Parts: sequence; C-alpha cells; structure tokens
Amino acid sequence: MAPIALTSSLTSPPGLPVKKSPVAAATKNQGISLEGDSTPYSATSTAVSEDGDDKHVKVAPPSPGSSPRETIDESLPRIEPGQPDYYTRLLASSAPVPSTKAGTVVYGSAIQVLEALAAKHSDSVWVYDDAAQVGFGLTLSSWNLASVHSVQTRQGAGLELAGYARKSKSDARLSVFATTATLSYLLPNLSLIQGNVVVHLATTEAKEDLTLGDSLSGEIVKALSGLPEEWDTVFSSFDTVEVAGKIYGREGKIIHVVESAHSAREIASYTFPAPSTGTIGDFTLSNPSASEITLALNGSLAATISSGQASLILNTLSPSPDALAAAISGKTVTLLGTSTSETNTVRTALLSALYAASGSSKSQWPTLKAIVAPARSPDPEVAAKIVSFYTAPLAPLPQLLTQLFLSSPSLHTRLAQFGSASARGLKSVLSLSPSTSSPHPVSSNPSAFVTWVSDANVLKSTDVLSSAAQGGILVLELPWTEEEVPLKLSRGEIETIKSKQLRVFLLDLDPSASTLPTKETVAFLLLYTGSQRLPNGIRKVLDAFHSGHLGREDVEDAQAGLSELDVSAWEVPELEEGKTEKVKSAWEWDALPGQAGVVSLDQDAKPVQGPADLAARHLLFREAFAFDDESPSTLDPLAGPAINALRPSESESTYLATVSENRRLTPLTYDRNVFHLELDTTGTGLKYEIGEALGIHGWNDAAEVMEFCSWYGLDPDSLVSFPSPIRAGAMETRTVFQLLQQNLDLFGRPGKAFYASLAKLATSKADAMTLKFISAPEGADLFKRMADKETVTFADVLFKFRTARPSIEELVGLIPEIKPRHYSIASSQKAVGDKVELLIVTVDWINSKGSPRFGQCTRYLAALKPGDKVTVSIKPSVMKLPPLDKQPVIMSGLGTGAAPFRAFMQHRAWQRSQGIDVGPLLYYFGSRHRSQEYLYGEEIEAYISSGIISHAGLAFSRDGPKKVYIQHKIKEDAALLADMLTAKGENAAYFYLCGPTWPVPDVFEALVGSLQETKGMKRDEAESFVDALKEEERYVLEVY
Repeated sequence: MAPIALTSSLTSPPGLPVKKSPVAAATKNQGISLEGDSTPYSATSTAVSEDGDDKHVKVAPPSPGSSPRETIDESLPRIEPGQPDYYTRLLASSAPVPSTKAGTVVYGSAIQVLEALAAKHSDSVWVYDDAAQVGFGLTLSSWNLASVHSVQTRQGAGLELAGYARKSKSDARLSVFATTATLSYLLPNLSLIQGNVVVHLATTEAKEDLTLGDSLSGEIVKALSGLPEEWDTVFSSFDTVEVAGKIYGREGKIIHVVESAHSAREIASYTFPAPSTGTIGDFTLSNPSASEITLALNGSLAATISSGQASLILNTLSPSPDALAAAISGKTVTLLGTSTSETNTVRTALLSALYAASGSSKSQWPTLKAIVAPARSPDPEVAAKIVSFYTAPLAPLPQLLTQLFLSSPSLHTRLAQFGSASARGLKSVLSLSPSTSSPHPVSSNPSAFVTWVSDANVLKSTDVLSSAAQGGILVLELPWTEEEVPLKLSRGEIETIKSKQLRVFLLDLDPSASTLPTKETVAFLLLYTGSQRLPNGIRKVLDAFHSGHLGREDVEDAQAGLSELDVSAWEVPELEEGKTEKVKSAWEWDALPGQAGVVSLDQDAKPVQGPADLAARHLLFREAFAFDDESPSTLDPLAGPAINALRPSESESTYLATVSENRRLTPLTYDRNVFHLELDTTGTGLKYEIGEALGIHGWNDAAEVMEFCSWYGLDPDSLVSFPSPIRAGAMETRTVFQLLQQNLDLFGRPGKAFYASLAKLATSKADAMTLKFISAPEGADLFKRMADKETVTFADVLFKFRTARPSIEELVGLIPEIKPRHYSIASSQKAVGDKVELLIVTVDWINSKGSPRFGQCTRYLAALKPGDKVTVSIKPSVMKLPPLDKQPVIMSGLGTGAAPFRAFMQHRAWQRSQGIDVGPLLYYFGSRHRSQEYLYGEEIEAYISSGIISHAGLAFSRDGPKKVYIQHKIKEDAALLADMLTAKGENAAYFYLCGPTWPVPDVFEALVGSLQETKGMKRDEAESFVDALKEEERYVLEVY
C-alpha cells in the first residue's frame, strides 16, 4: 500500500477526504516538516541534503567532529542490518565513552557525557547505589574500569573517599556520583576529604507515590549553603556538558548539582568537551534592561520561566558581589523556589553578596519578592513538534529516529524516555523544533502531534490518547486488521479519536523481521514527508545512516504496510445501562529505561552476586557499611562508628552476648532436652526488665547448609549483595554460606506464594502444574498435608521440584529472613547482674514420612558452647509484676512456662535482701515427672524454705495412679485464691499463667468454680469477674 499524505498544518483537520483505499493524493508539502516545504536536511547538512526536489541530491562531505558515526564507528566491527545486535551496535557507535576524543560530536544524554568525562579525567570514580538506582553513574559500571567503584549510601558515607584520598597522590582527582539523598550522609565528612574532588549530585528521586521527579528542595539548598569553606557549589541543567568541561579544567573541591530529572536525561547532540580553564559564570541574565526580573537556581524550576520573561538564573549560591549588584540593584526581583525554605536561603545568599559589593552603602537595593511554586514537569516548547512513542522496553525505533534527526543542523532534536512499571512499557517523547529555538525540557505527558503505539499491552492499561493533540495522528503498529481496530479500541478511545479529529494509521509489518526497526523508520519518514514513496534524498540520508545497507525490500514493505483508516464510519458503542467503562490510567513515570528493559523503582533493589574484593571493602571501609546510627565512635575519625551488632539488618536493637553456661536440666535418658542457658552481657549495654523476653537471632545448621549448597550447585564462598530490610537504598553483603546460614529461613515452612513463584520458574510442565495446583485454592488439602503432617521446608520443596531452580539472587526474594525467636527471660537483672538466663526445651519430632524435624532456633541454642557469641534483642512482655510490691502474686507455669516466674522469685528475693517489704508468692507448677522434670527444683525448695514462696502447688501428672494437673491444685486452694483475687488495694492479687494453651480453659474453669464455691457468685457473675480481671491486667496469660 502507498503512504497517505498528511496536512502541513499541525492543527488543521484533514485536507483531503479519505476513503477506504489507503491511497490519497500527496504532495511533498503535506508532511509534518517544520518549515514549509523543507525537510530536516537542509542544503548545509553534513549528511545528505536535498535541494528542492529529488533530482538535486548531493552528498556533503563529512566535517571533522560533526558526524559522530564517522569518528567513533571505526573501533567497532562492521555489521549489517539483520545481524544480531546490529541496532544496539548502531546506536552505541555514536554514544560517548571514556575513549572519545575531545571535539567529537556524540549522541547521548548529558549524564552519559558527564560519566564518560569523569571516567576519562579522574583517578578514581565512586558511584553511590542510590545514584545508580536513578540512572546516574549507571553507565560507568558497563565499561569495566578498575578506577570505578560502587559504594553504598550508609552512615559514614564519604569516609571511604577520605581514606582513599589520603593515600592518593596530592594532585589525584576523585569523581563521585551521588544524589540529594546521599548528601546528608556525606556532609559530616566532606571536610575530611583531601585533594581535587568533584561530587556530581543528581536531583532525581522517587516520590512517595513512587513516581520520579525533581528533588532540589529547600532543605537541600539550605544544606548546600552551609558547606565547608573550601567547597564550591555549581548548578547546571541544559549547560551540564559545558559546565562539566570547565569543572574538570580546574582544581579544588566542587559539588556539581545536576538537574537530572529532565534536561540532563534527554538524548541530544553534544560536542565532547576537553577540560577547560574557562570560568563558570555565576549567573545568566536575560534582558538586562528590564526593571522586573525573575530569579531561580539553575534547575528544573528555572526551565518553567517563559523565554520572553526577564530572568536571572543562578549557577552558584555565592555569586560575585559586584556583578550581582550591577545586575539587580534598583530592580524588582521575584525569587522563584519550590519552598519558603529555598527562597529564604537564596534571599540570604543574595543579601550577603550585595552587602559585600563595593559601594553597597550607596547602592539602590533591589526589591525582593518570593514565589513558591511546586516542582513540576516542564511545559513543552510552543514551537516544538512532539512525537510520543509507546513501545516495548527495548524497542530501538525512538533512538534511531533521534540519531537520524540529530544529524540535521536545521533542527533542535531531543528525546526523553519514561518507563512505567505498571504498564510494563516505555514512553519515548521526541521533540523536534527549529535550531533557532531555545532549549526546553521535555515532559512525560506533552501534547503530541503523533502518537505511535507498538505495544498492545501498553494500550490495554494506559490512556495513550489523553495527550494526543487536536487534529493529530495516531499510528497503530499492532497485529490488527482494519476491521478489528474499532472493535479492539475502547468506547472512550473511539470518542477521543472523533472529538480530537485524529487521523488513524495502521502499520502492518512482520514483528519477527530482523530489520523491523528499519521498516518502522521508513514508515515514520513517509508520514513526516507526506510522500507516497520515500523521497530519493531522504532515502540517501537513511542509506548513509545505515552505512550503505538500506534494503529495497525494507522500504517497499514499509510503503505497503502503511494505510489510513476511515474513522468517519466508526460508531461509538452505546454504554449498557447501569454499567461504567473502565478508566485507563495516565502514564506514570516510575521506572527507568535501560538496555535490559524497564527497571522498576516500585521494588527493592535486586540482590546481586558481588566481586571477590567486596568482603575486603567491608573490612577496610567498615564505617561505610555500618548501620548503628547512635553508637559513639571511640576510634580515629576515619574509622567511623563501631559496629556492635552481628546482625545489623534487624529492626530491633541487637547485642552480642557470650555463652557462659549451657546446662541440661533433664536426665540424658529422658526424652525431652530441657536446658538452662546463661549469657554474659558484660559491656554490651543490654538492659531488661522483669518478665521481658529475649530475642534469639538463630542460625541454620551449618552441615545442612553445606549439604544444600552441594546438591543445589552453589559456591558457599561466593558473595551476594542484597537489599537491607530496614534501610531503603542500602545493600548488605554476605557469602552464600552466610546468607543461607544466617539470613534466609531455608528450613522454615513455605507459604502458598512460594509454590506459586516456583511454578513460574519450573522448566518441567509436570513440576509447574503441581506447584501451581498446590498454590491454588483447589490444592488446599495437599498444601495442608505438606505443611502440617510432612512439615516440608523451603529446602525440601526445592529438592522435590528440581526443574524449578531459582538463582541465589532470586532466592533472596523468595525465602523470608530468619525471624528472631523470643524466650521469656528466667532471671532478674538486679539479682544476677550482667547476665541473661533462659529456660529452653529442644523442639524435635518425626514427621508423617518418618523424617526427623527440628526447631530451627532451639537446635541452634542447644548446640552452643561456652564462649560462643549470640546476637540477641529485647522484646517487652505482658508478664510484669504488680505495681505495688506488697500485692500477692499467683504464678501458674507448665514446663518451660516456669521461666518468667523464676525471674519473679529472684526479684522478690533480691527485694527482701534490700529490706523491701513484699507480698506473698504462690507457685503452681506442672510437668510429667518430679524426678526428671522438676525444673529448678532445688531453687524452688530453697525459696519455699526461706518463705520467698509462701505456698506451692506442684502437679506431676505421671507420678501417681491418677493424672494431676495444675488446675486440680488450683481447685484445692479455691478459698485461698478467691480471697486473694477479690481483695482490694495492696492485698489484691495478680494471677499469671505461662505455658502451652491447652490448660487455659481448665484453669479458667477452676478460678470461676472457686468464686462460685467460696464467694457465692453465680456462674455468669464469676465469669464476668474473671473477665474484669483481664481488663485490669490482673489475669495475665502468656501462652504458646
């Protein structure tokens, strides 16, 4: 099919009637070119130019430094369209790299030029992880340079720079890529960094709604105004490349604030700079004679100032006093900022400079006003023609067209790309404007004259037509027939097409063709020129772009595949009564485009296997990996804060205790291993109250972990970096063995989500179906059997379904972290000092298949030896002593439920030793055999003899002919307990029950019965009384 001509006016409706036939009359002037009958290639183009018509085509000789492909392409092997990686290599041939020579024209973003310049002229380059996450410094890692180091944003950031600089040559230059989020971590240590340092600071951040935007806030500007004296601050946006050249031509310490959210991200044409000794202007003043001036920092907000408005754009917070006074004295200056804090900081900087100006006492001071405007996306240029592409993440078409148009000196061409995690696609906005126009940032949702959609998934979820311009063009490069298009589009989309008078084109190309991007390019140029066939001059341009390999078939396929649809025949479907149409979402910029596809910010950083020297970095620069924000450092300033915690990733404060005793309380011949564990906390600062619980951060069994590594095919000594669970943007590093032993709950019980995730990874259809069934509602019985009877673990499931083999990086996201297990503390700190004592029973059993199973943490604790280190934390508990020391305490414990009551006894004994008058303790304890499980029996008997325990009810269920439990002992003391529980004031008793859940109903019945029997209460009254005790926290349960 032949192409369809487009009207030359961007806002006028279609000029010629369109029929079902794809052919309409066309002239060269009916395209979307910018200036009458000109094409993007003028007579002065250094590529291929066209004079008047196709008969006068001339190839201009390349100018040195003007055509990037002529100068950079030499180092790359020549490949032709259709070969693997052809388009990737074609685009890369014009990109800036460290080996690029000064003066060479390159196509890329200002950030990419900055990265290449930093790598070329720095002894070392440091990239913080939060910068890489927003695409700042990200390309540096792809060049595999020994001078490039990845570091993490943590407490003590900057100390690694100081340490490196201190050991480097005096004239060495360090370049740093960071963000405004890194700044607060760097500020305390800037004065320690010696030598020549450039900190490039990106102003891109993820907002609370996870969309990306500008982060140059008032707080950041205020922080920058208070830098150490030897540090300078420079702001840049469209002039980033020029400023960078001057920065690398001077010595000193500089923070370079880059407007990275918009202008510096856009792909454009740049001349690769050489380090220059030229000065960086303090400000840029437009219309100096104007009496009213708008002033803003050089950033995204400055771009919102109208080009016809007098403005002063500040490049620094310390401008030259005399120059500033000459520029604004006697004028009305409106300070533009994102917050009052920002305008106040800028006002202070201006006034400071004006006071320092010569003759300031005689000068006429300016009138300063402030306007607070929220940071927002820039508006498009009025003169720009906007093309919006909605494509799959890796589609090269927008970048190919950008490079093609960048070679035209008559155009100002810029491309901005915005990823979307929800749409799983990429929006590329191509801005074409006359070369005489001023640069202007490209926003994510400008009014687009051409809307090009090649990804049906994007169309399903996104309202792509909301930003289509009135009278614009919609290109659907989708596998639809002409008849299917109105059926595939929604009712709202058809309404929009008709109301905006959009022209709709269908592009029918083979999506599997190896030269598809070339055909797409031809189709776009047909629309651009409004020609039935590709003009000869444009064909030559495109052929030169592809180094003489433009295929005739590609051109013909594009010409045949492009057709215009007759939308006048379309009818807007009626909406059924009572139904509403699903509203599609507007495009949200919440992800970054990359060669590996869209990188979503709506997720934690992905775990990665790290280099072998990463462990050394942790040791050499431990302060950069520390999490303890409060621990004072007693070391050298460059050593940073001490790391007290073995497991800094835990949200609770952790302490490193030492095992001083691990003593079994039950006989070796007994089937239950109940043991007493004593931990020495000397020097840790650990404090605990009576009744609190100790969190044990246990490890998996080392032998089982090694066995897992063996059959799973993992190298236990390789390194893995993964996101910190508590600090956004920070990473932790472990060996694979440490990760599996200390972090991942590998031998815990998986939930349904784990089976569902594995189903997607299984390469065997049988495994995939089984895993999917287990995770589905229909598989509930099988899941329950595996979880409750077979008690399968994550490792068991991975062993059983061997075709589902997640990588170690993926396992970090699939298997949860080992959670601390909490045990009631069996000691009083006032009585025992710097010790914590625990009462623990080993949990082990045989599952339904005869396999032994173990409780992860009790197995870990049982194996500890004196001298071993244990990471612990404290957790509050409901088991607290009464507020008054004389109030009676009734304690009921089963088995290891005796732990908190031992602490009660120790504390009351200590109180008595201090001469404190205390109330009575009643102790009810139950276990199976007195001779084998009378836990702390000797201590209990001593407390009874000394009167610490005023009454004891001991129930050993297996020792007599009849089974006796603690509820029976409670019933025997019905009158005593009823009197204590109904007493008032300091005689009002507190009742505690700790242990398994099964005796709770029986104990409740015993207490209710005692009130009925001895106090004459009716049953409902007795139950209400006990319930009231719960509300008053005088009836306390801690059961498991």
